[in-house]
Amino acid sequence: MVRFHPKPLIFKNNTMKSYETIEGTSKSLKVQVYYNKGGMNYFHGKEEKRGYYLSVAPVEIKQCDGYQMESSMAFSGAKRLILEVKRQSDKAYNQAVAMHNEELTDLKEYVLSKMQLAQMN
Repeated sequence: MVRFHPKPLIFKNNTMKSYETIEGTSKSLKVQVYYNKGGMNYFHGKEEKRGYYLSVAPVEIKQCDGYQMESSMAFSGAKRLILEVKRQSDKAYNQAVAMHNEELTDLKEYVLSKMQLAQMN
């Protein structure tokens, strides 16, 4: 069983960000709710919808000379559309932040299972 130790939420530019320490490792889960304008994603070749997304990714946080650095591995995280909108607004952002807990547990479990599979190989 993995235990999490949540750290304070950071709200900046309509982005909610929090870090949860994964017990027994040097990594944390970075949880974000953010707005994406949508459109073609040329990285994976699919169209993305406009709206608010929930993202969960394992990161390693290091302090160096008064700066905080994050490192992560490509393709180790996941994201999910939680609220499709026509335009960005404070009201929609607040609604997305309120809704993110419904999807958070599933996304965390998915990312943690990917981490365990990566460690086995």
